[in-house]
Amino acid sequence: MTGSGATLRARPDGGGIFGGSRPLIDDREPGGHLAPGDVRTRSIVVLLPALNEAMAVGSVIERIPMEALRGAGYDVFVWVVDGRSVDATPEVAKERGASIYVQQGAGKGNGVRQALDHLMNDRSRQNIAAPRVYVMLDADGTYPPEAIPEFVEALESGCDVVAGSRLRGRIEDGALTSLNRLGNQALSGLAAFLFGFPISDVCTGMWAFREDCLQRFRLAAESFDLEADIFASACEVGARLRELPVDYACRIGEAKLVPLRTGLLIAWRLLMKRLNARAIVGPDRRNLPAQAGRAVDQ
Repeated sequence: MTGSGATLRARPDGGGIFGGSRPLIDDREPGGHLAPGDVRTRSIVVLLPALNEAMAVGSVIERIPMEALRGAGYDVFVWVVDGRSVDATPEVAKERGASIYVQQGAGKGNGVRQALDHLMNDRSRQNIAAPRVYVMLDADGTYPPEAIPEFVEALESGCDVVAGSRLRGRIEDGALTSLNRLGNQALSGLAAFLFGFPISDVCTGMWAFREDCLQRFRLAAESFDLEADIFASACEVGARLRELPVDYACRIGEAKLVPLRTGLLIAWRLLMKRLNARAIVGPDRRNLPAQAGRAVDQ
């Protein structure tokens, strides 16, 4: 898994059909900004959204390169965002040392928004040093936890948001159907058209963020439109966004995504986000429901 690519900044006023005439600013040099005072990140929070992933979540946690990350000076915290699983997902995750956040209600978007709100507002956890970065990947074994250091390195180099592109990486036979590939390409084309940023995989389930940038997002997604909401929010705040190629494997367990319905939901989210876009000044997380779920410590 290689390749660096350019780091481009999405303009707050958009680009694309509804925005300005020059949609991208090339920030290869110096490549963005670091945390205040050029302080390196000290804490990495790995988020694993999961719903009935008992067969896969343990392996995903075990594959996170903890020793390498800790050896590089990072504290690593793994949180499984549990969508109220009815199997042994929470038990398996806790056995592997993860903390559990049990969301309220259904939907991946709801769960991740609630968990982020909890983590960014919980000042009692003084052992989690700031500044923090967040890495999110699905708990079904499709995305490579081994790539987390590469994502963190990109954030430390000045990116605000990093997306893992499956279409630029290696896809295991059977991992992505022809219908899903075609739909993803169409949705990525729509996203690029609306926001003026050449995203190749807007539906990817692997992302990384700097906390200071994440705090400015206006996330509202409730379901599998989460990734489109993340991309649109990054464009809306003018984040320095970079894609890295990632390998994509066959999922472990049953799929939960319904392609056509989910595709329409994602397209609607992109369109509504662009039509209602506005520049954000300072943190704005009013859309995140406070204390909606509950955290379960290790």
